Amino acid sequence: MIVVHEQIAQLASPAPGSIVVDAGAGSGRTLAAIGGMAPRARLIAIDLDGEKLASAMATVPNLTAIRADLAGPLPIADRQVDVVISTNTLECLVDPSAALVEMARILRPTGVAVLAHTDFETIVVTASDRELSRRVLRTYADLPVPYLYMQATDAQLGRRLSGLVRRGPLRHESVQAHTRVVSSLAEAADLRLREVATAIRSAADQGLGGVTPTEVDRWWSDLEAADAADEFLFSETAYIVTARLPG
Repeated sequence: MIVVHEQIAQLASPAPGSIVVDAGAGSGRTLAAIGGMAPRARLIAIDLDGEKLASAMATVPNLTAIRADLAGPLPIADRQVDVVISTNTLECLVDPSAALVEMARILRPTGVAVLAHTDFETIVVTASDRELSRRVLRTYADLPVPYLYMQATDAQLGRRLSGLVRRGPLRHESVQAHTRVVSSLAEAADLRLREVATAIRSAADQGLGGVTPTEVDRWWSDLEAADAADEFLFSETAYIVTARLPG
């Protein structure tokens, strides 16, 4: 199955010598996919998390890393970039529309932006206690800002992304839905569910959310039972918008 990073790379499809900026690059998985497809592209990672940038530098050849806060101006001059990509970043910003303006500023005329975001209210799991599972997943979606470097959260940013782009300076070209489906709890845990359980337990320790640590444990046992019975399924959907700066 094509993962979302590979799909973004295919949509970006940079020409040899193109300058590609990942705004909110994290550990560089999307840039790694682009580098494998376009080894002569110049890749630039921008992120506020220095540890993740170091990880990206260690895994993506010939990468330029810039530590910067995406809530402010991007540290790139006007009209210097051929492709801008961004994955699961805009929800972290108080003003995602301002970030889109910045992406448009650094793009050359006819430059391409490929923006992707998971809609965290699309997470589906197989569980016998449906009411508890709904509360767990809703609590995860509704959590206050739970992670370092996140100024905001918006579980529905995925479904809102296309509209944000249409109202901004870029010309909206397409939107696609990318649904990741796995039938193994171990794989789903690595992909998302371990993060779900950890975030909810952390919130409960601070008196936040509507699920107790004991209920999280019960939910996880429910998932393990579904996995043992070969009935487990997990899915989540990301939306990918392709846009272009008018020439």
